[in-house]
Amino acid sequence: MGLKEFAVVLMCALAANANVIGSSTVAATISSTDLPSTEATVNIENINSTLALSDVAAKNIEDALYNEVVARDFGKAVYRTAILYGAGRDYIITNVVNRLIDNGKSQLIDYAYKLTASRGTFIVRALFPSAVRLHEDLFFVKIISYKYDFALKYGLGEDFDEDRTAYGDSDTSTRFRVTWKFVPFWIGDRVYFKIRPIDIAYFLKLGNSRDKDGDHGAYGSTNHDTDRHLWYVKPVRHNGKLLFYIINKEYEELLKLGQSTDSDGDRTAYGHSTRDFNPDKFAWYIKLV
Repeated sequence: MGLKEFAVVLMCALAANANVIGSSTVAATISSTDLPSTEATVNIENINSTLALSDVAAKNIEDALYNEVVARDFGKAVYRTAILYGAGRDYIITNVVNRLIDNGKSQLIDYAYKLTASRGTFIVRALFPSAVRLHEDLFFVKIISYKYDFALKYGLGEDFDEDRTAYGDSDTSTRFRVTWKFVPFWIGDRVYFKIRPIDIAYFLKLGNSRDKDGDHGAYGSTNHDTDRHLWYVKPVRHNGKLLFYIINKEYEELLKLGQSTDSDGDRTAYGHSTRDFNPDKFAWYIKLV
């Protein structure tokens, strides 16, 4: 048995346990009920065969994996992915990842998370874009507006609620103020994140009230116990670039920067009043530091 095959066997064995990533507990059990049905058109023996797959057979396997991920059937998807990787069918996994990006499926982030929770970090690091690895413990990023090329940060002062206003800064050079950590929490059938800079424990949230444009202001607070502090991420490929929408759980609003700049040249951050998936306005780069 080669090293790659051994790693996959180990992954499948360890996936029977509950796993912890960061501060969130994940049940990542792969049991007999999670395995692909014997009635499926693609069986594990075909996947694991050393024989070359026909184009039709490979496409059927790819479609099966894609559909499992989109349906959030992550037990089957993780198992199928492990078998494919061990059999040297990496290209099928890569095709699925690219389809998820091209179709703007937020399940891509959940899929990567579940693979990691099942000890499949090596697969995620080998076959997924680096920006998708938000859930990893030692993964720090800059969040940069595609429209303005401004980096997300907090203001230095606190308001009367002891919150800090979130802004975009034209200076995107790497430093503590613009370096962030996504802390994962598996809730229901998807991964949400609490987002904080690495130097201060202020968690990104949307405010309670709307402004005259119907937007919620974005702030950082030391407490982080509401759905307003939870966010999920949706990929979008635009002009050949991998970008992301950052969406608030409480209001289903997309994080954005305001159109005008203040006296410091900064732009205030908001949750947009409508679900307008326009990458030219609301998408962000997530850049590994």
